[in-house]
Amino acid sequence: MSLSLFQSELRTGQDVVNTRQRGRHIAQVLGFEGQDQVRIATAISEVARLAASQANGHIEFLLEDAQSPALLVLVRAPSSTEGLVSGVPPAAPRPGPALAPAQRLMDRVSLRIEGEGWLVLELAHRLPRAAPPALVLQSLRSELERQRRSNAVDELSRQNEELLRTLEELHARKAEVERLNRELEETNRGVVALYAELEEKAEALRRASDMKTRFISNVSHELRTPISSVVNLSRLLLDRLDGPLNDEQEKQVTFIRKSGEALQELIDDLLDLAKIESGRSEVLPTRFSVGELFGSLRGMLRPLKVNEGVALVFDEPQGMPELHTDERKLSQILRNLVSNALKFTQRGEVRVSAVAGPRGMVEFVVRDTGVGIAPEDQERIFEEFVQVEGPHQQGVKGTGLGLPLSRRLAELLGGSLSVESQKGRGSTFRAQVALDYTQRQKSLTDDEPVEPEAPQDASRPRTVLLVDDDEVVRYLLKRLLADASLQFREATTGVEGVRLANQLHPSAIVLDLSLPGMDGFEVLETLRRERTTRDIPVIIHTSRSLTEQERGRLLPHVMGILSKSGLTRDAAFDLLQRALSGPERRS
Repeated sequence: MSLSLFQSELRTGQDVVNTRQRGRHIAQVLGFEGQDQVRIATAISEVARLAASQANGHIEFLLEDAQSPALLVLVRAPSSTEGLVSGVPPAAPRPGPALAPAQRLMDRVSLRIEGEGWLVLELAHRLPRAAPPALVLQSLRSELERQRRSNAVDELSRQNEELLRTLEELHARKAEVERLNRELEETNRGVVALYAELEEKAEALRRASDMKTRFISNVSHELRTPISSVVNLSRLLLDRLDGPLNDEQEKQVTFIRKSGEALQELIDDLLDLAKIESGRSEVLPTRFSVGELFGSLRGMLRPLKVNEGVALVFDEPQGMPELHTDERKLSQILRNLVSNALKFTQRGEVRVSAVAGPRGMVEFVVRDTGVGIAPEDQERIFEEFVQVEGPHQQGVKGTGLGLPLSRRLAELLGGSLSVESQKGRGSTFRAQVALDYTQRQKSLTDDEPVEPEAPQDASRPRTVLLVDDDEVVRYLLKRLLADASLQFREATTGVEGVRLANQLHPSAIVLDLSLPGMDGFEVLETLRRERTTRDIPVIIHTSRSLTEQERGRLLPHVMGILSKSGLTRDAAFDLLQRALSGPERRS
């Protein structure tokens, strides 16, 4: 049902102006906002202009009283009016291009044929709220009749005012957009400059980190050989191989040995940290049980107990599966944790246990009854060279690298290291590692057993060629390996070592890898390439931390590898006897 509000003929331009005026007034009374009033008035005036172009149109305003009330405008015009109709056949007309503005401005625009040669155009726009009361509508109808012949000049003046306001708003918006664009451009330039500066700083930090890592690696490697010589020479003196020592001399040599071992430990930790930071630390997984690991740790750590009133307890693992990870790195983590616990525990116990964790992890727990760690210091202890100050530090020495290195090693093994502690109530360190580390290449460190041959005639001395550019190392080897059945020859360069090997055809060669000119790898390749030297057993004696690839390159061609760090007579002599007992076995 629809209520007619006003209707008029459309024959002249004055009719079009009056129609626009009344359309806007009707929209205002029906509750439309100012912008919608302009939209409706503009659409009506455009359609009215088309209908009046042939001086034979009609317009009617109605209130459509449906579920959603709307202002309905019916415009009657000749079907020949240009632009009103689009498409064929005429029985199903569609709004033409001339009605495109009205379609954008109104909610609904439709056409229908009425009689022969006439079109009825419907324009509808939903009311923003409920329809006004009947009294208001009746007053509106009366007022529209009184305004039927209103002056067109007033309407034109109102239109101009509306256009001016619209232009001012557009100008203000344009100025605001330009201001925002300028701010965005300045911000973008600042962001680009900041990114460039950040990239430059990041690159500088990367270079500094690389330089630090290279410096630590090079310095640590250069320090290892003389420190190993100091430790091994002091051990040689304490073993009385060159005669007895008086009590004061023994005390002095013991101090030298302990200082050397402390410095050696610091160098090893620094080198391990540098290798991890540079991504060159490799995981060499092997299969072993937790019981085997605890057994080796038990014998290694018991001599470290500082206080007799402290018990070192290893809980027997129950139902633990076999581990497949780097045993040496895991052992290093636990050694650091237990040695720290023993240092700072005056009485009670240090207990080590292991439990299977979720998602293929295993958790090692080191719990002590020591001094404990304050909450604010529990993360600081994992920073390099940081030691928590306090009375408990008196008489306890350390480098501040053990815990940071242990956390890095735990992360390298696919896990983590954390601490729970209360001041004065002890600490609990939890080291989680992957139960089965299979992402790395299988370890190449397994040697096949050497099949012994019949012993040679012991009456004839056998020659051992020592190839090393360090005089102290050669002297130390001769003292450690001293035996009546052996005679030693020395070479200080790789070229000299190859020459003496061809000339003397020694029973065994002890070869350093860091040689001037021709290094140890090249010497070994040359010896294996020549027919006269290819079968001479070779033992590698080096202070280098070998990578997995380097060990894989060496092991098929040598009897074994001795580290200059912590070298003992038993280890060196046993390997040399294996080399002298028969031909080298290669895989």
